Parts: sequence; structure tokens; C-alpha cells
Amino acid sequence: MSNLQVRDVSAATFAVLTERELADIRRNEGARVIPHGGHYWEQTGAPGFFQPVHLLARLKPEEATRPTPWSWGYRATLTPNAASAANGTVPILRLPDLANYEINSLSANRRNKLRKCQKLVRIVQLTGPELLEEQGHALVLDALSRTQHKKPPSREQYLEQVRKYFRGNHWCVLAGIIDGKLGGYLDGYVVDGVAYGSNAYYATWALPTNISTGLVFEFAQLCRRLQCVHTFTGGLHSRENPQLSQFKDDMGFVVDPVPIKWEMSPLAQTFIRRHRPHAYYRLTGEE
Repeated sequence: MSNLQVRDVSAATFAVLTERELADIRRNEGARVIPHGGHYWEQTGAPGFFQPVHLLARLKPEEATRPTPWSWGYRATLTPNAASAANGTVPILRLPDLANYEINSLSANRRNKLRKCQKLVRIVQLTGPELLEEQGHALVLDALSRTQHKKPPSREQYLEQVRKYFRGNHWCVLAGIIDGKLGGYLDGYVVDGVAYGSNAYYATWALPTNISTGLVFEFAQLCRRLQCVHTFTGGLHSRENPQLSQFKDDMGFVVDPVPIKWEMSPLAQTFIRRHRPHAYYRLTGEE
């Protein structure tokens, strides 16, 4: 690993995007992105379902409409003063007070785990692909064999994702180094004042160091230092995973049911609700 491709987390930096910049990036990456109602919408999940590229853009009700006649479903978050127009929610995990988030924001048990991590793990920002190209794919396969939350990528698919990280300077990739070896990493980006924690992978052998606690905490601290960031999100509520939910709770996250406007074809709604109830909950906030 070249020291030229890492920097200490205390010196980490990355670009903050506008919604339009994020839309251009996602389009260049091959996603289907369309303008509608003054915002940019991305096809996500099954073909034909759309949501704004910036999920927490908070639209007006008249902006939150079907983005294309060929869509079988969509959702968009609404402005706070338009909550009465909502017909559902999206269960966002967020830190309730990012500006004052520090070690005492954690549970007592989690504070002890953070201190252990700080002794054992060197946390850095990756500025180039070398470490992930060498060690990342095996780590991701190990992590996904444990969590099974999505299909493991082939090496070619993984390397393409790694290349995306470093085509611009908007992705922040924080890694934990233990005795010179990659123990885990997470990625995220910021758009219009909202920080999105996207993916996180931790090697099984590294879990006793509490690397996950250290990486999430340091990413939040980095976002605190970016004074334009007012909201930090840690994904959507996975109610079916009590261990993950407890971790998020210990880290200070709360479940925030943000009002949304959504529509879905009756056939798709029935299928998802019956066969993937937890996904349906994350899509609509409903049981």
C-alpha cells in the first residue's frame, strides 16, 4: 500500500455536490436519470421504479408526481409543511444533532468500543484505488458471506465500482488499517447539505477491534467539519436485523419517518407487500 494513496482521517476532504451535479454523475455512470418537476429522478431497484437522485430533497406535492408514464411506481420525500399531503413515510436513520455529535453521544458501551478501536485501528481516507484493488474484493466477499444483504459482486464488477470512487472527488472512502492490512471500509457522499452513508464492509477477522464503530464515528466527525452539512443519514431502518438496529441505536441514530408521496401499480404493491414485507416497509413506511 502506497502512503501516497491515503491521508489521515483528520485531514480528509471531499467535494460537496448539488442535486444537478449528482444527477450528471449518476447518468455518466450508466443510471437512468430523467428531469421532472424541477428535480432529477433515478430509476432504482426494479426497472420502472423512480425516486429523486437526492432522496431527501424534500419536494412540494405538485413536484412529487409520476416522473414518466412508463413508471410502475415512484416515491419522493415532501417538505415539512406539506406533510398533510403525504400517504406514507421513508424510515431514515439519522443523527438527530450532527452539530454536537461527539463521543458522549454514544452509549456507554459504544464509547468503550470506540476507545478500543482507536487503539487498534488506523483510520484513513483513501485517495486512490490501490488498497481496494489489492485487498477489497476478498474483504467484500467475506463481509457479504456473513451479512447476506446483497449479491456478492464478481471481481470485474467490484473493480468497476472502485474506479467510480476515484473518477471525481465527491466520494469519501474511509478505511480501517490493522497491522498494515485492510480491515474494513465505508463510503459516502454529500449533496445539498445531506450526508449519505452508502456502503460499509468489515472483515470478519477485524470485528473484535470494533472497526465499524470507529469508521462510522469518524465519517460523522468529518461531516461535522463540513459546515454546510446539516443532516447525516445512515441508511434506512432494517427492522428485521436487530443486531444492526442495536448498533445504530448505540451510535446515536434515530429512526425518522420522513413524509413521502408514493404510488405503485396494484399488482406490484400486492407482490412486494406479500413477498418482501420489510422492503415494502422501507419503500412506503407501511406494514
